[in-house]
Amino acid sequence: MSMRKSHSKELDQTVEETKEYYRQRASQYSDWAHRTDRYEEGAEPEAFWFDEAMILIEALASSGLSGDVLEIASGTGIWTEELLRNAASVTALDSSPEMHERSRSRLVRNPKVRYVVADIYNWVPDMSYDAVTFSFWLSHVPGSKLDDFVSKVARCLKLGGRVFFADQRREGLTREVMDHPSGEIARRSLIDGREFKIIKHFYSSEEITRCFLQEGININISNTATLFYYANGVKYRAQKSQVP
Repeated sequence: MSMRKSHSKELDQTVEETKEYYRQRASQYSDWAHRTDRYEEGAEPEAFWFDEAMILIEALASSGLSGDVLEIASGTGIWTEELLRNAASVTALDSSPEMHERSRSRLVRNPKVRYVVADIYNWVPDMSYDAVTFSFWLSHVPGSKLDDFVSKVARCLKLGGRVFFADQRREGLTREVMDHPSGEIARRSLIDGREFKIIKHFYSSEEITRCFLQEGININISNTATLFYYANGVKYRAQKSQVP
């Protein structure tokens, strides 16, 4: 087997392992978001975390996402809850049924939310959307799948539709242990000690902007002081294979 095929197979396996990691982590995910239990870091680091997380929430609130919204990697519903303030409906897409169950409990089974359990790479959308959003997801997309992922986002998005996404910056991570020469595989562990390899690819602003521009979406990327970045965008060009 050539080195290229071997690397591709390893990445595919790691994509699957990433999904399994988040299924197993569903009950712990809110601890990460709220800096509780094993994620406690002390008063000063946590103050930075919450201050900068609030910037993301405010950026989402002012992003103009409304109408029918697609949320990719919707997780436990932390961001879904914010989206529901302005959205007519939210399609919450995640590969983890366990994450969806947490979300349903959080949102008291809100009728405006449609839950879809699917792998984004294989999912076939059945409608187009006024807005598409994904938070803390893009860094889990391997480089070999980035163009296809952004293309799918664009096909789902109506002309003039808006996109918003946010993620961690490499500079803001203190716990990440990279575990592969490719620079896009990291090691993570659960409370019970089980270890997983996951995709963790830190794209530059230039890479992200290029991918979206080639799909007809103009985006503007902003950074918080240390931990996060977020992006707003508008689709200005229709796709030939646009979802109706």
